[in-house]
Amino acid sequence: MAALLVATVAAMTLTQRLRQEGPIARDIKLKTKPGPRYRICFRTPRDDTVEVAIVDDDERTVRVLSDGPLPESSGDAGPDGKPPAHCFDWDGTDGNGDPVPPEFYRLRVTLREVGRSGVSGEKLRIIEPVTGGVEAEAG
Repeated sequence: MAALLVATVAAMTLTQRLRQEGPIARDIKLKTKPGPRYRICFRTPRDDTVEVAIVDDDERTVRVLSDGPLPESSGDAGPDGKPPAHCFDWDGTDGNGDPVPPEFYRLRVTLREVGRSGVSGEKLRIIEPVTGGVEAEAG
């Protein structure tokens, strides 16, 4: 009984700490650029070693965009005090360099040092592969 009580208190403490830390990434923007390329930007509440990946609807990794320290932020902190955004480009290909099939894709950010991971609610829809790249729409 005592072990159950200790485990319950530990779980509640961990849950509360994770709530206080807030989301893993926020202000996620998936933008279509000419080329075809996609600009993926987000803010994190902390500097950390991260894995930034594109995943399919089943959350399987399609392409890892970065795995290591966050790069320099793009721009200065905003007037609201938000940290500057970290941005990555994706060319619509998988880890082998092949165009991805038509489907929805999302961003997964993993904060390595704190052991947290999250997948964006915002999706990038690849409409159809075309010569020289893919057509897409963000949404």
